[in-house]
This record gives sequence, C-alpha cells and structure tokens, in this order.
Amino acid sequence: MHFARHGHEFGAADALQYEQLADAFMIMPLAITMRECIRPNGTDRVRINVANKHFGVGVVSSNVIQTYYIVPLRKLIRRGGVAQFFQYECGRTDL
Repeated sequence: MHFARHGHEFGAADALQYEQLADAFMIMPLAITMRECIRPNGTDRVRINVANKHFGVGVVSSNVIQTYYIVPLRKLIRRGGVAQFFQYECGRTDL
C-alpha cells in the first residue's frame, strides 16, 4: 500500500526498491540536514531531511518502517513550515 501511494515520489520501480530506499533513509547516520526524535509513546522514531523533505517513521524496537514519503508542500504550509511540521509529528499522541 505504501509503495502504491509513495513509490512514484522516489522513482521506485517496485515495492522492493521503495522498501530499500525507506530502509536506507531510516538507518543512515544523520546528515547535517536531518532531524530525528522519538514520539511520546516511546515506540515511534520520526526522521526528516529538511533539505529534500523526505520523511519517515519507524518502530524503535523492531526497525519496522511505518511510512516513508516526501512531505507535500501543502502539509508544510498547513503546519507553518518544515520545523513546525517536524515538531508536530514528534509530539503526536493521536496514533
């Protein structure tokens, strides 16, 4: 399902390639343009690259990726920018 919704954003040819891109994003060392936090539930690790707007969420204990996509401009505007979007996502408890 995630591949169908977001795979085209990354030019992924298939679900496996999309999964590999998501895995690489979530396990790579943090670059200077990246931010990471743990949500209040203690189980979700949130990561964003502010330079290219790549965004991912994974489960801390299992490294299972829940989502990976490029944040649309409308979402960033609605939250007041990249920093505010990330702050909102980090603080989410409604999941």
